[in-house]
Amino acid sequence: MNFEPDGDLALFLDAIQHIAARHGTQWIPTRERHLYTHALERELEDSGFFGCILEEGLGRVAAAAMVYELSRLPVCAELAASALIRPLICPDLPRPLAVVWGDPARPTRFLPVARSVLRVHDGGVSVAELAEGDVASQESAFAYPMGVLRHPHDLAWTRMQAADAARVADLWRVGLAAEISGCLQSGLDAVVAHVTERRQFGRPLGSFQGIQHRLATAASAIQGARWLMLRAADTGAPLDASTAAGYAQGIATRISYDLHQFMGAMGLTLEHPLHRWTYRVKLLRSDLGGAEMQFRAVADTAWA
Repeated sequence: MNFEPDGDLALFLDAIQHIAARHGTQWIPTRERHLYTHALERELEDSGFFGCILEEGLGRVAAAAMVYELSRLPVCAELAASALIRPLICPDLPRPLAVVWGDPARPTRFLPVARSVLRVHDGGVSVAELAEGDVASQESAFAYPMGVLRHPHDLAWTRMQAADAARVADLWRVGLAAEISGCLQSGLDAVVAHVTERRQFGRPLGSFQGIQHRLATAASAIQGARWLMLRAADTGAPLDASTAAGYAQGIATRISYDLHQFMGAMGLTLEHPLHRWTYRVKLLRSDLGGAEMQFRAVADTAWA
C-alpha cells in the first residue's frame, strides 16, 4: 500500500505540521505533571480539523496522521477520541471527550478537562455530558490530566443504539498506535540531538557504535509502528487495528528505557520534555489490556 500523501491529504498534513510547529514552540519548563493545551484544541475545532474523517479524500488516514503529528508535541491535547470516534458516533457531544472502558469509576485520562464522557461496556456504547463537580482530579505520574467520575451511576447516560462497541475499539486502537508512535518519535528525535551534541571521552556520544545501533533499532521499530497504524487506518480492518496497537504497545517499554538511558538525568529534569512523551507512553502501553490482549485479538480474528 502506498501511503505517500498527495492531493487534499498532502495539503491537510502540511497544515497540521504548521499548526504543530506553532504550538510546539509554546512549551516552557514547569513543575506540572502535564501540560494541557486548550489553545491547540480550539484551533483544531474552529478550523474543522476534527471532522476530517468525514471528508472525501481525507478520512481515517488523515485523522490518524493528525493524531500522530500532534502527539509529537511536548504539550498534550485530547485528540484520538475527537478525531476518530466522535464524528462517527456522537458528533453533537461537547468536546473534549474522555473515553472510559468498562468500570466507569476507573481513573481516566482527560476527565478533568472533558465536557463529555463516552463509556464502552457490555458490548454497547453510552455517552453523558459532564457538569461542574462531576469529576475529581487525581495526582498522577502520567503526563495527562487524570481524574475519576465522582458519581458515575448518577450521570444521565444515553445508550447509543447504533454504535458498534467493536468498531469503537478498533478506532481507539488506531488512535493508541498513533499516539504511542508519535510520542516515541519525538522522544527519539530529542535523544539523537542530545547524543550528537553531548561529548564524552573527547567525542560525541552518538559516535559510539553501541549507541548508534540501539537508536537505529528504535528508529526502525517506531517507523514500523507508524506504518502499521496508517495501514490500519486505511483498511479499517479489525486485524490491522489490533496488530498496529499491539506492536506499538509492545515496543514502548524497551524504547522508552533506551531513550532515558542515552539521555541520562537530563531526560527527567524540568527543562527537558523527554519525560512528557515517555510518561504518556507508560500509560498508553497498558490501554485495552496492553500488547498481550491486542495480539490475542489478532489470533482470534485470524484463526476464528
